[in-house]
Amino acid sequence: MKPALKTTCVVVALVALGGAGLLLAREPGEAPKVEAQQLVVQDFAGDPSKQVNVQLYTFPPGQGVPWHIHPDAHEIAYIIQGTLTFERAGEKPREIKAGQAEYLPPNIVHRGINNGTEEVKLVAVRIKPKDKPITEEVPAP
Repeated sequence: MKPALKTTCVVVALVALGGAGLLLAREPGEAPKVEAQQLVVQDFAGDPSKQVNVQLYTFPPGQGVPWHIHPDAHEIAYIIQGTLTFERAGEKPREIKAGQAEYLPPNIVHRGINNGTEEVKLVAVRIKPKDKPITEEVPAP
């Protein structure tokens, strides 16, 4: 492989992992972290500047994601299994249970935590600008 192509492949891979934002490695002996599995990345029909991004997240018990936003992206999260404690800046935390969904408008500071004893699985569907990352970590409100 040519050096320039190899570098491009490495950069693309790093951007993909960084964009997932929540696919976190763990050290031996550490509790498992929240994992994200990319399911779909596709152009948004009718608007070539946007894309549809679908991910499956797995939250082990006691684990969560840091405060973050989805820059200029709309998000719909659907809980497949378990109960997720969902926090939005300026609001009381609330629990979202299996079979429930949550819509999140663009740029809302939020986070999710699994405070239960059962693994939480959720599907996140986002409509996002192609030129923006999936997530951007922000300071706690």
